[in-house]
Amino acid sequence: MKRNISLVKGTHDIHGAEMEKFEFIIEKFYSICRNFNFKSIQTPILEQQDLFSRTVGEQTDIVSKEMYSFLDKGEAYICLRPEATSSLARFAASNYQSGLLKLITHGPMFRRERPQKGRYRQFHQINIESIGEKSPYVDFELILIAKLLFDDLGIKENKHRLLINSLGSKEDQIKYAYELKKYLTEFKIQLSEISQSRLDKNPLRILDSKDPKDSEILVNAPKISEHLSEESKNYFNQVKKLLNDNKIKFFEDPKLVRGLDYYSHTAFEFQTNEDKRQNAILAGGRYDNLISMISSRDIPGVGWAAGIERLMDLISLKDEKSESDKKILFAVQDESYLNNNRILKQIYSLRYNHEVRVSKNIKKLFSYADKNNFSFILLIGEEEFKNKKIILKDLKNKNQKSFEISKFELKNEIR
Repeated sequence: MKRNISLVKGTHDIHGAEMEKFEFIIEKFYSICRNFNFKSIQTPILEQQDLFSRTVGEQTDIVSKEMYSFLDKGEAYICLRPEATSSLARFAASNYQSGLLKLITHGPMFRRERPQKGRYRQFHQINIESIGEKSPYVDFELILIAKLLFDDLGIKENKHRLLINSLGSKEDQIKYAYELKKYLTEFKIQLSEISQSRLDKNPLRILDSKDPKDSEILVNAPKISEHLSEESKNYFNQVKKLLNDNKIKFFEDPKLVRGLDYYSHTAFEFQTNEDKRQNAILAGGRYDNLISMISSRDIPGVGWAAGIERLMDLISLKDEKSESDKKILFAVQDESYLNNNRILKQIYSLRYNHEVRVSKNIKKLFSYADKNNFSFILLIGEEEFKNKKIILKDLKNKNQKSFEISKFELKNEIR
């Protein structure tokens, strides 16, 4: 007996009701972003490995442990993209001209993580990037779009919270890293193994640690807000003022640094209110030095990404959606009844959401319509065909009528 081929570990199929959620999220995302004049883009799934080594950082878990990379036939190291921002930065480095380059995209990303609920090795993200200007308003606009998306998806405010922080300029970060390292060195042997390895290479990333011992040590650590320049403080205060003016509730979190090396100034994260280690659902920030890491150009930018699978866990779609779509099942008892059928031509012309089924079993056809949330069923059985008639049943109101096929106008009866 042949062995069934199973899914690759850490991957999943999306279908049925889950696929409806998936498409609903993408549709809402693109609709909102286009109101703010963002343009769609699709970048390759395959990229040069060096793109992420330079931008995300060689010491990050993503690059050092999780990235799917391999030697290509042309002796070049390439990889499956672990995130989208670096790819969009690569595009901007070659294509940016002036003003704001406003980009949106969605697609699969790949990281070899330990699979768990809501966390896959192939997962999907929506991404938004605003490249070309350093402005508190641009930072605010992207957070606003995230809030509008949550509202349109029906994710209630009591289900999530917005955390924000300022990482300051690169100069601020260097000064702060020195003070943080000086403080943490006193507790080096008590730090987790991974935090000990980060102490010399990138002490700021220890702030992102989920280890309970590290969290306890960090309680009295110096805060980055104490080491920001006046310019950085003013920038962050303006972002907060815009959020307050527009009644977007937020919490300042001095330990929010985001796990990637390219962030500066505004960092933000929407988290679920659940008490668990992995509760981020949408996150991003400003990356003014990112593009200069991969090119000779110095172009500021800000953006965020959200995991579609995580958003899917937070939303529910109501059955009324399919009813409002006027979903029609056109059922006939014999294949020949479809030949030169004027009703079928009307369905095509009016572009109704529909399905055609052929079956001798009328009861089976009605059962299929009920199970699959059809709004109406159009039926031509043997008797109807002989008498040149068609039955229309409204499955919501349980009304049923019979019409002469030659006189039946679908647009007048489907309301």
